[in-house]
Amino acid sequence: MSQDFFEATQKTLPRLNQTERALFDYVVKNMATVKDMSIQRLAADRYLSTTTIFRFAQKLGFAGYSDFINSLLVTEHRSHSPAVPAVVQSRAYCDEYLKNVMEAVRVMPSEKVEQIRQLLEGKPNVYILTDNDTNDIGRYAEKLFLGLGLRTYFPEVDYQVTAMLDMVQGDDLIIALSYMGEDLALINTLEHIFFDKKPFLLSVTRADNNSVQNMSDANFYVFADEIHLNGIDLTSRVSMLMILELIVYGSMTT
Repeated sequence: MSQDFFEATQKTLPRLNQTERALFDYVVKNMATVKDMSIQRLAADRYLSTTTIFRFAQKLGFAGYSDFINSLLVTEHRSHSPAVPAVVQSRAYCDEYLKNVMEAVRVMPSEKVEQIRQLLEGKPNVYILTDNDTNDIGRYAEKLFLGLGLRTYFPEVDYQVTAMLDMVQGDDLIIALSYMGEDLALINTLEHIFFDKKPFLLSVTRADNNSVQNMSDANFYVFADEIHLNGIDLTSRVSMLMILELIVYGSMTT
């Protein structure tokens, strides 16, 4: 039986070189597409040889390309399950929960983390935008960046968002938090901002190809077992919070 992709690659990821790491990030963010690609199509899409792709799969710990694809199929199916994962009903969910959190932190690109920290040294104004399911994370994120002594704004209602559009400048930092990355209101706000201004956009979304991620200068992705119960999305957002905390804590000076 094929293994979960992230579980299978947990120990091998640190051995990847720069090209392989870029390919890994592409696979994660485009898993729904890559799972249906032949080795020839993936190689052509990334301007690499089929030999490079095959060696990449083996370096990740898979027997070959077919084993690699089967792992993606298993993982992509689990991540989009509309029901409560069976693992929630047992103590095993604790392990899955911790694995998702640790994976989100482990795959944070160090160069992007450093880029954000350097940006924060310039004392930009920080604007935090969320979708409805991430409001609570946004409130705490506002507190985090205020703690760095930065002017930080988290508009929660429409009139506050409208007022913010006139305030944003090109040297500001926008933080967009949206697990799915497809919230229309959030995307519309970002499009209004970028119509005539070019602030730096940092986003945190789930690990796939989504609209918010594609608009961003830097994107950190998170993993979670998607949980929907009684029509309510209960998918954990704790990895988003951890990523923001690590950025802020790393920017503190003693």
